[in-house]
Amino acid sequence: MWLAILARDDLRESVGVRYVSHMWDVDPYWYYWFRDCPGVYRLELKNVVPLPDYDWAANFLVKYYPSTNERAFQGLSILEKLLRTSDVFDTRPSEGNESCPCHGSSHHHGERFADLADGCGVPAIQYHESIPPDFFFAGHLALAYLADRGSLVTTKSQSTWRVEMTQDQTIRDENGNLVAHIKQDSVDRDFPGQEITDFLHWRFTNGWKRFHNALEERNSRWEQDGIIFKSDGRNLFSSGSDQIRKIVLRSELIFHEGVQLVHPVDKDINVDQGTPRKEG
Repeated sequence: MWLAILARDDLRESVGVRYVSHMWDVDPYWYYWFRDCPGVYRLELKNVVPLPDYDWAANFLVKYYPSTNERAFQGLSILEKLLRTSDVFDTRPSEGNESCPCHGSSHHHGERFADLADGCGVPAIQYHESIPPDFFFAGHLALAYLADRGSLVTTKSQSTWRVEMTQDQTIRDENGNLVAHIKQDSVDRDFPGQEITDFLHWRFTNGWKRFHNALEERNSRWEQDGIIFKSDGRNLFSSGSDQIRKIVLRSELIFHEGVQLVHPVDKDINVDQGTPRKEG
């Protein structure tokens, strides 16, 4: 899909994507640079499974590496901020003729990927396995596909992913120097998951719709109480919160007239609370 979109000016303009890199270490994943988004998205494939009434369902994690100048950066935890501003993210486009604008080790010269000359905004590949898996996490995306019939794109996130400290925590570097001190009852993380995943949902849905020349799009949204996390600096505990909203956004894409897709049972969706939404 992304190769087809990048190859056509009209599709690339409609979806708003600048670059895509397909990578693979533990799991396959894709990096996305969008025109009107300062950060970089990472869509990480966790599994593909059989699903009744569909050919398959693919489940992804959505991660987001914000620019240091945008609001989402301020919502990262102190450790995520330290990592994002470290040499781990000092990456430049690769100079290889067949390379993607991902994380080449040398600085790029010339016109190709010139807008990334000051940095790609993604971690260098040699650090991938050392980055905690929950860092930069924003939500989930699922894609259910039925050939020649249609697809469901479902995104799940929260209004915010918030972590509150139950104890003071002191962070020191490898030499024992004080890096940061986080006080008890302070908020260490307040990452705007819904805002981040909504953006990717509409771009991904638009791309999938145009790639398959879908005839119709139907959008629904559900909300329920979310969860809040408490941390003592070593362990993380979760509890329900009526101040934080868990949000499910679903787009149903119909490829041909008269097709009716079966919606799979989902514990996070109450069909009586779905609200129609216009195409994003």
